[in-house]
Amino acid sequence: MEKLVVELCLGSSCFARGNAQTLGALESFISEGGYSDQVELVGHLCLGSCAKGPNIRIGEVTYHGLDTQSVLDLVMQALVGQEESR
Repeated sequence: MEKLVVELCLGSSCFARGNAQTLGALESFISEGGYSDQVELVGHLCLGSCAKGPNIRIGEVTYHGLDTQSVLDLVMQALVGQEESR
């Protein structure tokens, strides 16, 4: 199965607006949930929409202004979607 790529903006604006917490939560979710073989977490210095941050890309879709729980929910939905398409 192809890994779900989750790209997180780690630029100063997005990091200060919540991606610092989201990064920690995603790392815990992946390791504690046993998803390291299913999810690839990638950090970027900028995803190009600083004013709309924090920014995150899950698969091919870029999201703006999400809180940590919303990101975790979207990642879980994407993982369920991958399982259903198998």
